[in-house]
Amino acid sequence: MEQHTLSPLQDKILEIFKEVKAILDRHHLRYYALGGTCIGAVRHHGFIPWDDDLDIMLPDKDYYRFLELAPKELPPHMALYLSYEHPHRSSLEAKVHDKRTTFIEETEINHPDDYKGVFIDIFRLSGSPEDAKERAAFCRKFRNYKRLNEKRRIDFAYLPQWHSKLLWAAALPLRVLPCTYWSDKLMQMTDRYPFDKHTYVARTWDFRMEQRLVKREEIYGAAVELPFEDTTIACPANYDTFLRDIFGDYMQLPPEEARVGLHTSTGIVDLEKPYTYYQEQFRCNGMIKKETV
Repeated sequence: MEQHTLSPLQDKILEIFKEVKAILDRHHLRYYALGGTCIGAVRHHGFIPWDDDLDIMLPDKDYYRFLELAPKELPPHMALYLSYEHPHRSSLEAKVHDKRTTFIEETEINHPDDYKGVFIDIFRLSGSPEDAKERAAFCRKFRNYKRLNEKRRIDFAYLPQWHSKLLWAAALPLRVLPCTYWSDKLMQMTDRYPFDKHTYVARTWDFRMEQRLVKREEIYGAAVELPFEDTTIACPANYDTFLRDIFGDYMQLPPEEARVGLHTSTGIVDLEKPYTYYQEQFRCNGMIKKETV
């Protein structure tokens, strides 16, 4: 594939990844590139040219160890951002963000406590029950808890479909519960099935998790290190099957109209000002001015 010049945003994301990778490598913690990041490593030897994020996933044991190490070993201008601690975010992933910058997604604009800097996403990999019927029941229950967690946290205006809005209205009485109620239940569920002790791995961040179950040893195994810009990134051992099961022919470029960043098309990005500047602007004025790179 043709080489491309990194955008300023990609350059900043790469800088964050290198700091995270240094900690992971130093402590021999496992991780794997996820989704578009893995496609980028295989197809472009770096970022997909129009991509605006970087995602990795860590087996649960390594994930929790990283959460312990990161506050002590990240440079002072970077920090952990745990999504589930922020009241209007329904996802469970951790992020490492650059506090000197701003990256506000559309659904966060009216919620300054959720603001953050440019980041990379860090997802947790867990196992699932061994028995097929128990596995299916686990996926159904997890998916229902995810929906309840979303309805508890996400604003009505940002729900994309009419049936989501109906569910939100039906779940209105549940808003008396603490915002972490359902996210705590989700994490407790996955903690019962450690990655290294179970055959099947579930993509717990995906609503289609039952269709995305894979055998741990067949897909993950010992990571394969692939070139990624001026460094390398670890990918699942059987990355081809991993990607084809989700994306089909991932080596085929999408049509030009689909080559857009998922986050920056509607969000607010500023590589010069910290997100705290926008928090203050919102608290003083009740709104923020959109400034994008």
